[in-house]
Amino acid sequence: MSIEIRNAQNIDRQALHAAMLDAFSDYDIPLQPTLDQFNAMLAQRQFDPELSSIAVEGDEVLAVWFIGTHDHRAHLIASGTRIAHRGKGMARQLAARSEAEIIKAGFKLIRFECLTSNQRALGLYQKQGHEINREFDCFSLEIGDWPDSDCEVKKVDWATIAPHTTTLRDVMPSWQNEDFAVEAAPEAVCLAAYANEKLVGYLAVAPSGAIYQLAVAQNQRRNHIGQSLLRHAAQIIEKPKLAFINIDKTDHETIGFLTHLGAQKTVSQYELIKRF
Repeated sequence: MSIEIRNAQNIDRQALHAAMLDAFSDYDIPLQPTLDQFNAMLAQRQFDPELSSIAVEGDEVLAVWFIGTHDHRAHLIASGTRIAHRGKGMARQLAARSEAEIIKAGFKLIRFECLTSNQRALGLYQKQGHEINREFDCFSLEIGDWPDSDCEVKKVDWATIAPHTTTLRDVMPSWQNEDFAVEAAPEAVCLAAYANEKLVGYLAVAPSGAIYQLAVAQNQRRNHIGQSLLRHAAQIIEKPKLAFINIDKTDHETIGFLTHLGAQKTVSQYELIKRF
């Protein structure tokens, strides 16, 4: 039976999910979402089935290349090949098909991440014209018995926070955590910290414990506001640990804050971009 390279339109989500679970089962970060978490991830990252590519043999999805879009940019949500079908060049074919469709649709660039430890993959991507744009660190943080702040922390909707994000944070988040991505995540828990009725900090977190964004006004830092937001978030989602995915290495304030709280670095990644 021949292998078909095609888009992901009208493909059963369970088949896509099963392929991803197999493909990621031996990764450094073994992403193993439930079907509901998988569907939520695709929605939050604005999955485009027409621009995405898959390899299919009969009723089985062998490899996936999931593309999302926002404004003039495309991003690679996830890609992988079932373990038993690697080494057949399917990933290259999927990437080539999606790239052609992305260009045809008028998008100006594509972004994705590559583990810094995977130098072989990095070399291949660079040969294909991708450039390192930024470097990210990821952290795991166990909630501690930290001092509390005098601020009032309230659960709010994202619309309350969105107008203030650019003035409160220092560095633009990675694409998975940008404002558009949080807005597209209906399950996100959003908290706001107020001092004298003024918004001085905020946090948005997924039910899984992954922090989308955390920021505190510069003149309010070191007043335990960040700790208060983290503790409240952990209580609401009932998670003893929180994860910070793709913190820009130049975001020294956030990295210093997390290190001070005892966060452990898990992996580092390059953000790669290719302009068209």
